[in-house]
Amino acid sequence: MPVDHYENFPVASWLLPARLRRPVEAIYRFARSADDIADEGDAPPAERLAGLAAYHAALDRIERGEMPDDAVFGPLATAVRDHAIPLAP
Repeated sequence: MPVDHYENFPVASWLLPARLRRPVEAIYRFARSADDIADEGDAPPAERLAGLAAYHAALDRIERGEMPDDAVFGPLATAVRDHAIPLAP
């Protein structure tokens, strides 16, 4: 996974069991991109809030079982679907 930041995730991810690398990468990509919306660049606050609201809406769609096909939410939805822990009734 290309990372434009000075993060150590690409190296540290090899410490994970192979079966967890893709799901953790999807979660990391989501978190990193949400963080970038919140505090990178020079977008005004209203634009940042709108971007975060769009992320919230995408998470709601994943929760409903919808499968997005974009680079951030598609892999995240797959990770959630394939690795979800059922909640107790």
